[in-house]
Amino acid sequence: MEVFDAEGKSIFDVQPKKKKKYILFLFSLKKEDETRIRTIEKAIQTAVSDFIMIRFEDPNEGLKALLVKNIEIVFIDSSLFNDDKTSIDFAVECKKRKKCPIFFIAKDDKALIQEYREKLYLYEEFDDYFHEPIDFVEICKKLKRAAATLGRRARRFSIGLPIKIFRLNSNEELIVMLSDISLVGFGIILKDDEIFRKNEQVKITVPLAEFKIFHPQYGEFLPISGKVRRISIDGKRVGCSIEHITQMQLELLMNILELVTRRMNMIRIAQKQTIINVGEN
Repeated sequence: MEVFDAEGKSIFDVQPKKKKKYILFLFSLKKEDETRIRTIEKAIQTAVSDFIMIRFEDPNEGLKALLVKNIEIVFIDSSLFNDDKTSIDFAVECKKRKKCPIFFIAKDDKALIQEYREKLYLYEEFDDYFHEPIDFVEICKKLKRAAATLGRRARRFSIGLPIKIFRLNSNEELIVMLSDISLVGFGIILKDDEIFRKNEQVKITVPLAEFKIFHPQYGEFLPISGKVRRISIDGKRVGCSIEHITQMQLELLMNILELVTRRMNMIRIAQKQTIINVGEN
């Protein structure tokens, strides 16, 4: 049976509108930089031709755009601030508004990397940088790779912690193992023969006492909403993306990941010292 809408068009011919994707390019156009900027623009357009490029020379306008446009990649040229420390500080503000990959053109590679590792290391699998002289092919390759893996790249931290998960579709609560977590998603391991389905809405509660944290608003448990994205072939491992996270939840999650990182670093140092001691004996 054919079904028509109010305008007489078949509803089966109506295709959902594709959400526009944007790449934000931030720079300061000076006469001596004009050729270099145009080369970068051409590389961006070649690599991600299905993205709409937004260009700004005003960093504040760039921050506003992150709140109102579906920006999926940010590209910051060294000409914007002419100082790598300021570029990283600005990138921190960008991440507060949208957790998307950021690409830098560095003025000084070492300075950029040092600042990045101090302030943005949790995003290291998201972001990348380029250095002078500009390599057209390198920019194209890295941008293509980033566009192809959007939403799937973030540094994961192994946890191995029993948690509660609530299934919004069935109002069912289960005890599962939180295998890993990142700023954009988490993985769980099922204990029983439960069956999860893709796009199912879930909510987990992470026990903060495990990290010696008590939050004035969330108390002893951090709630995180998620959506099922991947299920292993045996159905036991489930990968979820984080949905609808508030700034307060994000900051608390970052505190947890920082603590996990410190623990991991302490373990590595202890293992390294053990190897040195064995070698000396």
